[in-house]
Amino acid sequence: MKTAASVTAIAIVCAGGFAFATLTPQTDAPVSSPVLLEQLRPGSVLEQYVAQMVGRLRQADRQGDGLDRDDVKLDLAAARAQARASSVAEFLRYDLDGNLEVTRSEVEQVMKRDDDISTANQVNRLLNRADANGDGKVTVVEAAASNRMFGSRNQLDGMLDLDPDGDGKLTPQELTALAEHAFAKVDTDGDQKISQGEYAVIAPSVREAQVASSAPVCDLPVLSGEAKLIAFGAYEGDAISSAVIGGPDEETNIIDVAIEPGSQPLYLVLTSYESMVWRFTGATSRVARAVVTSLGTEAGISASGVVGLSARKVTIGDPDCPRYFYKTDSQSTVAAATLHRSLGRVPDGISGSYSVQRVSLPSGQIVRAERNSAPLPQGFDAQMWREAVRFWPGGLVAVNPRSVVAKGPVEAYKVLPSQMGLSQLLGSGAIERKSNGALRIVRPIAHMPPSMGGAHSVTLIVASGVPVPLGDPVHSCIITESSGQSRGAACRGSD
Repeated sequence: MKTAASVTAIAIVCAGGFAFATLTPQTDAPVSSPVLLEQLRPGSVLEQYVAQMVGRLRQADRQGDGLDRDDVKLDLAAARAQARASSVAEFLRYDLDGNLEVTRSEVEQVMKRDDDISTANQVNRLLNRADANGDGKVTVVEAAASNRMFGSRNQLDGMLDLDPDGDGKLTPQELTALAEHAFAKVDTDGDQKISQGEYAVIAPSVREAQVASSAPVCDLPVLSGEAKLIAFGAYEGDAISSAVIGGPDEETNIIDVAIEPGSQPLYLVLTSYESMVWRFTGATSRVARAVVTSLGTEAGISASGVVGLSARKVTIGDPDCPRYFYKTDSQSTVAAATLHRSLGRVPDGISGSYSVQRVSLPSGQIVRAERNSAPLPQGFDAQMWREAVRFWPGGLVAVNPRSVVAKGPVEAYKVLPSQMGLSQLLGSGAIERKSNGALRIVRPIAHMPPSMGGAHSVTLIVASGVPVPLGDPVHSCIITESSGQSRGAACRGSD
């Protein structure tokens, strides 16, 4: 008889002052099959539980002769078709002229009507997710293709894995027997109902099963048997890269990756929320493959890249697949399950940090930038620079755009992000301070400093005769001096 795949569990140990997780099979649960575990709840009654399980099988069993691989394929194809239809419907709500194409102008109009705020970042993220050819509009075909249903195994896959006699079919009778047996192992008092106490025994395993079943399957390069699989995640870096990936409105951070000496090859999966440059040093010959992915996107691809490795060793993964994480919690559990389902192995190590200057792999040791250690770049305003390094204690790191392996466009910033860019502009004399704390643009600037949202937001007054700069002000207030008009989520007066 085949044994069902066990639920993945994460054990937390200490490494360099932050959480480091190793993954081990969970063997202490009375029911090891995720598909049987997921449907159990406090108060579950045997008859209802079995009926729910068998009902799902009968729904997909086209011939009535037992669930087989063709049934599973058809069910998944139907789910994908529904997902594509949902993506098309999502985009068509912006199709104001009914020509089955969505333009930037249409998206901006609808967003402004719905939210009274229309930012370039919001529009860019929506269009970039689907505009495959970069022509500034999304067709129905592109909208359908933008759905990121990564081919996940569904509940029926798990059912078919339970096939007790290995004949490729799971009959209702076989599933009934399996479900009754699983229920009985949890129902220790035999009253055919799961009590709160009985459920408490399996609750951690149920949560793990639910997380694992939600994990997508990503299109990743093959993992060789001898390589060590290591995953690391971060929200952001401690420093800003001087090269931006994905366009001038992106905020591209940088993290150094120091490869430790050793003989075993490494397969590395590096995820981040922000657009990221991963700069490799050390024993880089150990790296067999580096997969990098970020939530930040450019034209539907991860706006991240690599320095220090040859392009043949680098894969820029689909946005947020594997899902970004920065601590060992449900996010890292999903990432680990994704790697297991995508590569056939659980990671040998998985770790993360919200922000980091350097990570050493495979150990997972991290170094944070020291406060007030970043040097003031020549020509920058010192007062605003002190504000900038509160957010990026690692300061500004020079990166040659031509050295970055990436899918998206890589270029030098015209104007650096938020307070770092404001320090740059104050130092050049393009903007000046007003007594009330606002900043006045007195000379044309190449671009609005990106990422001026939340705690980074400011009031910018555009002097008479100076053009309003291109770019997304996010939450900042932009006041045009000549007309007195203002725009922005939190405008405040200039007096």
